[in-house]
Amino acid sequence: MSKRCTLISTAAAFVTGACGSTQAQSLYDTLAHNGACFARIYDQAHLGSHPDQTVTHFYLGDPGPDWVETQAPAHYNLAFRFKVLDDADTYSGVAICEPQGALASCVIEGDGGSFTIERNGAGLRIRLQRMQVEGMQEFSPDLALRDNRVMLLEPALSSVCRAE
Repeated sequence: MSKRCTLISTAAAFVTGACGSTQAQSLYDTLAHNGACFARIYDQAHLGSHPDQTVTHFYLGDPGPDWVETQAPAHYNLAFRFKVLDDADTYSGVAICEPQGALASCVIEGDGGSFTIERNGAGLRIRLQRMQVEGMQEFSPDLALRDNRVMLLEPALSSVCRAE
């Protein structure tokens, strides 16, 4: 396999042998492995063209080693965190996800809401029904009440999802 194919299959983690097979991995295989990370940092141009959007950063991926024993294709956990405009706090949580055909349906621990995940090319499309979680100072606003209901995330280095 060429170096480019290795990078594609490692970074995107969507297709087994990205340059030699068309068998798509399940969302579980894509998301529930050590170091899985998808992210989006919205720039000022995007935020300016979406004035009702409040999310500035969104990260989704591996919940860490404490969750390894709970991971299974029918029921797995994902960590997420986000930042919103005009707020220094970082909000985070863990979601419990189950496959539903091509989607994963996720419920946020602590009655924080729910969302779905689906593929979007090499990335993911997150659709929020409700997302309201605790930060270090207070609870976040419900992201689904503003123009944050759909977020497109791209594959990222695992360090991006772990950084604060």
